[in-house]
Amino acid sequence: MRVLMCGLLGLAVLTGCGANAVPVAGGGNASMDKARERENVIATCMKQKGFSYAPSVSRPKQSDANPADYAAMKAARSKYGFGIFSSVVYPKPPETQAPDPNQATIDSLSGAKRDAYLKTLNECRVTALQQVNGLKVTSVADYRDQMSTEIENIDKELDGDPKLLELAAPFAECLKSKGERVTSAKPLSLSVRGMDVWGKQADQLGKAGTVTAKTARPYLAKEITSALVDLECGKDFYAAFIPLQKRLTNEARVKYGFQEQ
Repeated sequence: MRVLMCGLLGLAVLTGCGANAVPVAGGGNASMDKARERENVIATCMKQKGFSYAPSVSRPKQSDANPADYAAMKAARSKYGFGIFSSVVYPKPPETQAPDPNQATIDSLSGAKRDAYLKTLNECRVTALQQVNGLKVTSVADYRDQMSTEIENIDKELDGDPKLLELAAPFAECLKSKGERVTSAKPLSLSVRGMDVWGKQADQLGKAGTVTAKTARPYLAKEITSALVDLECGKDFYAAFIPLQKRLTNEARVKYGFQEQ
């Protein structure tokens, strides 16, 4: 739940997921305008309470590819499988992001002063979400609880969608007939089944960072075979699941003040 919350909504200071910059895509659109407005509200709020704050809007990478495109999925799985052992065989360089202009201020503080700054920043972010996005949140904890509920509702909608349930049953049976491990035929579980199975295999092989590319290659070959079987069995399922999941996730992001992805 926590990983999904960070990935879905990304409000770093509020949820404790990492950096402080607000993720917003490029272009002069309504979401960007709201992001700038929120940052300005935060800056004004901080100034009124005796703290400095520089409005900051970052731009996450946007992909033009259709995530449900069968040909693209097959090409990706043919090389990366489910993305587990490929992260060792084909390690990606760490993503670079423009530094948060406020991090130097935070790093210069210590003890009670740092705590006071972060506490005030959280309060000002909540104020900005209330004023700019019209969210009825009263505190950081309330905001976090509402996000958790939103994510649970998305999960329930995906697992209860009649079309997905109709497609999930033959998907699961096909996987079983191919010798693939299936512990649940619920849509959400099926969508992450391969990552769970091979993620556990990677955990058994060694802790993160201890497995070499040479050791991982034979496992990746098997993972790729499994991923292609999964795709063939779930071709129709993924064509319905991925667009619905993306739509529901983006609706949640917009509701909570973030750019669609």
